[in-house]
Amino acid sequence: MPDTQATLFRCPTCNADYRVVRVEAPPLNDRQLTCLNCGGPFRNREGKFALKYFRVSDGADVSRKAGRRSSF
Repeated sequence: MPDTQATLFRCPTCNADYRVVRVEAPPLNDRQLTCLNCGGPFRNREGKFALKYFRVSDGADVSRKAGRRSSF
């Protein structure tokens, strides 16, 4: 039975949130995976499993909140 349980992952560069699914796959066409938001590198394999990333947020809310100033 394939391991299709998604795990959460946050890009360490821009804080974009992803869900990651591990899929058993032969090591064909292994190419570099990058963040859709900032282009930072992601791992594409974990042993015999290919990693698939699905972006769920672009991290903009995190950076906007961090840069806010009080209006008082």
